[in-house]
Amino acid sequence: MKKKLLNNISLKIISIILAIVFWLVVMNVSDYSMTVKIEDIPVQQLNGEVLEELDQVYDVASGDTVDIIVRGRRSVVSKLGKDDFTATADLSSMSITNTVQIFVTPKLSSLNDEISISYVDNTMKLNLEDKVVTQFPIKVKTVGEPADGYAVGDIEVRPNIVNVEGPKSAVNKITEIRATVNVSGFSTSCERETLIELYDAYGEVIHNDKLSVSQNNVKLNISLYPVKNVAVHVSTIGTAGTGYDVAQVVYQPQTLQIAGPKEKIDKIASIEIDDLSVSGLTENFETMINVNDYLPEDVFVVGENKDIAVSVTIEKLESVTYDINVRDITLTGRNNKYTYEIVVPDGYKVTASGLEDAMDGLDISAVKPGINCAELSLGTNNNVTLVLKEIDGITYETSGTITVIVKEK
Repeated sequence: MKKKLLNNISLKIISIILAIVFWLVVMNVSDYSMTVKIEDIPVQQLNGEVLEELDQVYDVASGDTVDIIVRGRRSVVSKLGKDDFTATADLSSMSITNTVQIFVTPKLSSLNDEISISYVDNTMKLNLEDKVVTQFPIKVKTVGEPADGYAVGDIEVRPNIVNVEGPKSAVNKITEIRATVNVSGFSTSCERETLIELYDAYGEVIHNDKLSVSQNNVKLNISLYPVKNVAVHVSTIGTAGTGYDVAQVVYQPQTLQIAGPKEKIDKIASIEIDDLSVSGLTENFETMINVNDYLPEDVFVVGENKDIAVSVTIEKLESVTYDINVRDITLTGRNNKYTYEIVVPDGYKVTASGLEDAMDGLDISAVKPGINCAELSLGTNNNVTLVLKEIDGITYETSGTITVIVKEK
């Protein structure tokens, strides 16, 4: 047996060597070395509190992900992806140019001897800003409609102010902090808790993990009140400029829906806007009037439109002058025991003034000048008042005086 094993020993050794060589050749051909680019490995930021202690906050300008080149055997490298690596940037080692070097290591330590790693760009660039704290009031927005016949009144917010801390540029973008509550179907006052959201000037919600809010939830006390439809009346005060008068006052809307405690709105029959001044006006004008200014406390106009649009038309007055003589004057209240003699001086005139519509067709017969004899005494009555018919929109001026002599028959 020993002799057989030792026969041709040199050939057997050569065969073993060739087998090893052939195996190495096959392995090198089938498991060759290769290079792979692995992209978008997220970079973990370490020791960021070092910057925060200096009242500064940072934002990553570039380098929040990193790309690497991995070289190794095909059987190893081909199975690797970005989830197999850890990328870190130690912010405590930031340079004066605000850059930090990124390091990438395989999550399996055994890969350290199997692969080599090189970088496309392993630099993280930071933007540094001062950290600020700003107070913002909380505004409430309701969505949905309460039950028929009810309206949402005051909403108390607790707390009504919150602090926002973060980068100055990010805080400056905040224009409103809002709490939104759905009031669909509500018919009684209630309390709700809701999240608050930050909004920018474009009405978009701000999502920024660098911003810290002192409180994310607020409590709302929501008041619900019954509603009522009432008429609106607008009237003017004062006198227009000399020679002018108010021709028309037009306003919209003429009815509004109000809400408030039942005992208060039950007492409101209409909304009286009675202080619109036209003093000294000689031309048309328009204005907006906030109706809530004319309502009791806790009573308010339902809906977003709380203004009355008012248009006042001012027109120049027209006038006409009548010469008055005795036959134009009618005596009333005469005593049959007396006789009455009217003395009208030459040039006695009555001037009627008014707007065009009121003056149209006006003549002396419409004015009906007269004297009330019941107020006269026996004898000569000087400076007797001439009675003229009251006509809407017409004013009178008289010139001279009238005398009436009363005698017994």
